[in-house]
Amino acid sequence: MTDGEELPGPRSVLDVHVPDRDDLLVSFVPEDQPGDGVLVVTVAQDRTGRRIRVPVGEDVELIWSSRRGPRARTARVLEVVTDGEPTWRLEPLGSVRDGQRRGAVRAEVLLPAVLTDGARSVEGTTLDLSETGVRGRWTVTEGWPAVLDALTVTLHLGDDRVVSGPAEVRRGFPVTDGRLEASLVFTDWPERAQDQVRARVFERLRQLARRGDL
Repeated sequence: MTDGEELPGPRSVLDVHVPDRDDLLVSFVPEDQPGDGVLVVTVAQDRTGRRIRVPVGEDVELIWSSRRGPRARTARVLEVVTDGEPTWRLEPLGSVRDGQRRGAVRAEVLLPAVLTDGARSVEGTTLDLSETGVRGRWTVTEGWPAVLDALTVTLHLGDDRVVSGPAEVRRGFPVTDGRLEASLVFTDWPERAQDQVRARVFERLRQLARRGDL
C-alpha cells in the first residue's frame, strides 16, 4: 500500500541514497502506480538535474515524509523504464523504519512572498529558498519586520501552489530602494509544506542546470 507509512504515497518527494554516493539525490512518486507490489518512482537526480545510473538488481534507500515523520525503506531496482520521463520499477524490501532527511538544499529563485502578523502585511520577493528558510526583500512598514520578529510567511511557488507557515526573522538590513533584505527561518512547518518547497527548489536547480548556470 502507499499510505505514506509503509510506502511513499503518490506525489511524494523522496531522498534517495545509492551505494558509493554521499550527495543529495531526489526522486518523485508519480500519481499512477501499478498496484502489484511494485513502486514506480522517477530516476533519481542530483542537485544539477543529472539522472543517476543505478544497475538493475542494485538496492537503494528511499526516505520520505509521513504523518509520523521521516520514514525509510530499502528497495531493489527491477527495471529502468526510459519511455517518457525515466522511471525505476522498485521492489520494496524488508520493513519500513524511521528515516532522517538529508540537509536542506538552497536555490536562487524569485517568487512572490508575503509576510503577515495580525493586520500587518508586506509583500516582497524571495532571493533564495530552501525547505528550512528563505532570504528575500520586503517593504518596511513603520520598522516592521525586524530581527527576531515572529510572523507568517506565504510563498507562491507557481502553478497555483501556495504554502504558508510561521517563521522568524534572523537577519536583516535595509537596501537602497527602501526595502528590507532579510533571512527567515521556518518554524514548525508540516512535512507536506517542506516537501512542496523542496520540490520547488529542485525544480529551479534543474532549470539552472539546463541553462548551464550550475
